[in-house]
Amino acid sequence: MILDAIAEYDEMGRDAFLNTYRYRPARDYFLVHEGRRYDSKAIAGVAHRGVTGQPLLAGEFSGGRETVARQLIRLGFDVTAPGLAIGENTIENLLLKIGSLRTGTSRLTGRPRRHQPLTLLWAHGRAAQDEPRLEQWQQTSTDLSALISKFGNADDRPNPEFPILRLFHDGLWDLDESDVPPASTSIAQRWMRDHAPTSGLRPWVHTIVTQHADVRAQIVLRLLDKYFEGDDHEALLIAVGLVTVPDAEVALIDGSPSPQRRQSTTMRVIRDSALAQQIKNLHRHHCQICGRRLELPNGCYAEGAHIRPVGEPHNGPDEPGNLLCLCPNDHVLFDRGGLTLTDDLQIFDELAGQVRGSLRLAPQHRINIAHVAYHRQVARQS
Repeated sequence: MILDAIAEYDEMGRDAFLNTYRYRPARDYFLVHEGRRYDSKAIAGVAHRGVTGQPLLAGEFSGGRETVARQLIRLGFDVTAPGLAIGENTIENLLLKIGSLRTGTSRLTGRPRRHQPLTLLWAHGRAAQDEPRLEQWQQTSTDLSALISKFGNADDRPNPEFPILRLFHDGLWDLDESDVPPASTSIAQRWMRDHAPTSGLRPWVHTIVTQHADVRAQIVLRLLDKYFEGDDHEALLIAVGLVTVPDAEVALIDGSPSPQRRQSTTMRVIRDSALAQQIKNLHRHHCQICGRRLELPNGCYAEGAHIRPVGEPHNGPDEPGNLLCLCPNDHVLFDRGGLTLTDDLQIFDELAGQVRGSLRLAPQHRINIAHVAYHRQVARQS
């Protein structure tokens, strides 16, 4: 019963789960399962459905150490106590580390330096492509130098030694050497070149981002949002291997060659962009409207849907706040104006004239309400 409630929590997302069953977010006690944290009282209350057929309301029982926490521990689950860490090698801890990178600031732009974010995106791309966890220094140096030169700040020097050492000392990176110097010393660059260490993500980090595509997508979107605002996300995701070029662009021939017509090649806009793939992974291919996930022989299927269309005359952006993960049916209904969203992200059925429920949400996927309002206005004018 507890595992069923956990599975429902994962499928719905935290906000939707708590809103549906009218529980407040936990402050002290969390159930920990497979590296994830769950609101312990809400899980216990919903799991009670397996006993009586109905979940318990928040006001019908008390949470805390002597009630919910004690029962969950007796059932063999881990429960955090107030003020205690939930363990080192967990998804929670990984996200905390990613959110607190010590990057320094570009003197030219005033923005955070991008060496570490680019190094992490490169490593996540390797994990997504099932590349080996560790890589020889020559290849690592070549790849990262090229990325920093192309996607770094204008004054970010293409020196990959420093982000590797910084990530090592922060517990995210693995080096096959001992006596590793601090990242800030003048000898750091020379030490890396002399030792040429094989390196890569720490084993526990690599396991998480390899086995949990939704967590990997959450990290990618967090890095893009914090360090690469306004940049070409599509080009960056392709460069680090988080999408293959054939999936991102397809050459089309305009017409057929003839003496009267010159043959030309154009690139069409692919709706399922590299960014859309990250959004779908983040939601684990569950439709944000109906919650369904289509299971196919070769994997799960969902579609990336732009809220404000990217084509003329709408010219919507290809950015996380303008994307949804939808099943094919709801994608058509949304595109054709049968479904719209309210400004508080309720799903409105335009034909029935009533709200159908709440949009499923996920961490790091913040919907831009301006695009929601635009879509609703266009749908109601057509």
